[in-house]
Amino acid sequence: MMIPTTSVHPSNLNSNVRSVDGRKGQDGERRHDLDALRAFAMLLGIFYHAALSLADGFPWFVQDPSANRIMYIFQSAVHGFRMPLFFIVSGFFTAMLWWNRGTIALLSHRFRRVLLPCLVGLFTVVPVSNWMIGQAMVRSGIQRTASIQKEPASADIWAAIRQLDSRQVEQFLERGFDMRELHPEYRITPITWAALVGDVASTRLLLDAGCDPNVRSEDQNTALHAAAFLGRYDIATLLIERGADVNAQSSTGETPLASARGDLSYVPFITGLLSLKVDLADVQAGRKLVIAELERRGAKDFTSPIAKPPGSENRAQMDWSAAIALLTYFPIFSYLWFLWFLWWYVVLFALVMWLFSRWSWPIRSWNWAISTWSIAGLVLLTTLPTSRFDASGWLFGPDTSVGVLPMMHVFGYYAIFFVFGLIYFHAQDAEGKLGSSWPWLLPLSFLIIFPVALEFSTGIFNVRDSLLDKGWHRTAAVVGQSLFAWTASLGCIGLFRSCLPKENAWIKYMAYASYWLYLTHLPVVIWMQMVVVPYSWPASVKVLVISMTTILGLLAVYHVAVRSTWIGVFLNGKRFSRRPSAGYVGGSTAEGTT
Repeated sequence: MMIPTTSVHPSNLNSNVRSVDGRKGQDGERRHDLDALRAFAMLLGIFYHAALSLADGFPWFVQDPSANRIMYIFQSAVHGFRMPLFFIVSGFFTAMLWWNRGTIALLSHRFRRVLLPCLVGLFTVVPVSNWMIGQAMVRSGIQRTASIQKEPASADIWAAIRQLDSRQVEQFLERGFDMRELHPEYRITPITWAALVGDVASTRLLLDAGCDPNVRSEDQNTALHAAAFLGRYDIATLLIERGADVNAQSSTGETPLASARGDLSYVPFITGLLSLKVDLADVQAGRKLVIAELERRGAKDFTSPIAKPPGSENRAQMDWSAAIALLTYFPIFSYLWFLWFLWWYVVLFALVMWLFSRWSWPIRSWNWAISTWSIAGLVLLTTLPTSRFDASGWLFGPDTSVGVLPMMHVFGYYAIFFVFGLIYFHAQDAEGKLGSSWPWLLPLSFLIIFPVALEFSTGIFNVRDSLLDKGWHRTAAVVGQSLFAWTASLGCIGLFRSCLPKENAWIKYMAYASYWLYLTHLPVVIWMQMVVVPYSWPASVKVLVISMTTILGLLAVYHVAVRSTWIGVFLNGKRFSRRPSAGYVGGSTAEGTT
C-alpha cells in the first residue's frame, strides 16, 4: 500500500481516485491479517473473562474453589496487551476508512457501527449482565460464606476475628502478632478486618495492645473507613475516641464520611467478596449514626480525584464535584466501555483531519514511525499514563474506565495505541517490517518482560525485594507494563502478518461473528462460571468449558438468528463480496468496531 506525499486538502489529491462525500481517497491492499487479529482480540476477551472466576486473588463476582495462581497469571497477561492491540488495529482501519471514503463517511460509519451498538447495549446486554452478576454474587457469597464459617478460630487471627472469638485473638497478640500485617487475600489490617466483621471486642483488644487506629491497609483505607462503610457505629466511635483521623484519605482520596455516604448497592458486592453476612437495613441505620458522629467531629466529605480542599465550604463546588465523580465512576458502560472510547477517538481524529485540510497541512509517508527508536519512544510515552494506574499492588495492567466521563489517564493510555494505528496506516509497511522479529519478540515479551513486570507490579513470585530496592518497584512496574503492552502487541501483528497474509473464508466469517460474540458473551460466561463451580475439575479444564461453550453457543445463535437478519446488518452492515485486490474499506468488520 503506497500513499503519496501530499496535502490533505482535496484540491491537492490525485484526480484519478474516486471521491466520496466531497473527499477523494485511495484504495489500498486489504489487510487480512489485521482482520484476523481483531477477531483474535475479541475471542481472547472471552477467555479472559472466563478465567477471572478461576484467578486466585482476583475479586470477580464468582469465586471458584478450583482457582489457582496460574489462571491469575494468564488473565494478567491477557489484560496487559489485548486492548492496546485492539486499539492499534482500530486506529489502522479508522485511517484507512477515512482515506477511502472521507471524513463524513467515516463519522457516519462509526456512528452506525460503534456508537449505536454501544448505546443499544446499555439497554440490552448490560442490564442482563448486571442481573447475572447479582445472581452470581448472591450464590457465590452463600457458598463461600458457608465454607469459610466452618474454619476454626484457632487457624489464624483472621479466622478468630471472623468467628468473633476475642479470647483467641488475645492469644495471637500475646504470641507477638504484627498488627501491621495484611490479610493474605484482602490486603487489609487486622483492625480494619475487625471493623468490617463488626467485632467490637477484638477492635478494643487491638487498640489496647498498641495498634495505631490510623494504620493503613494496602489501598490506604483505615479501620474508620471500614466501620463507616458498613455502619459499624460502636466501632467507629471507639476508633474516634482512640485518635482515628476523621479526615483520613484512601488511595482514591475517599474520607470516612464519603465511605459512609457511599452507594448502598455496593455493600452486597463488597461483603460478598469478603464472605460476610450483613443486613442492609442495619447498615443504612448505622450509617446515619456514623455520619452524624463524623459531622459532629468536623469530618469533611471530599475525594482527591475531584480535589476539594478540606477547609472549603463552597457547597456548589461540592455538588459539581459529586456530579463529576458520579459521571466518572458510575459503571454505566460496563464491558462496552471500549466502544465509547473508540467513538470519541474517531471524532477527535476527524476534527484533527478537518484542521489539516483547512490549513492544507501535509500528511507524508510516516515509515519512520515504525523504526526501533520510534517504538522505544512510544514505550516511554506510555509510561506517563501507566504511572497513574492502580498502585495497590494486586492487579496488573490498565485501569478500566466505565463511566460517561473517561478517566483521563486511561483515555490517554489507549489513545496512544490508537494514534499509533493511525500512523501505521501511513507508514507504507508493504514489506511487513512492523513486528517482523516476532519469532524472538514474542518469547521475550511473554517469558521475560511479562513475568518481571508482573512481579514488580504485584510481588506474586516473592522475589522483587531481592531484585531491586523497594523504592524502585513502582518505576520498574510502570516501565515493565508499558514495554510488555508494546512488545506483545507488535509481536502479534508480526505473527499474524506472517501466518495469515491471505484471505481465508473461515477467518472472514469469524471476523464478522466476533463482534456479536464479544458484545453478548459476558452474561453467558458468568452463568457458565456458576454452573461449573460445584465440579472439582482443574481450573484449566473449567476455563476451556466456559469459553468454548460460550463461543459455540453464541456462534450457533449468530449463524441461525443474527448473520442474515437485521441484527447482523445493524452490527456489521450489509455484507457484500469483494475481489481480493479491492480496496479494504475499514475491514470486513469495520463493519464492526475496527
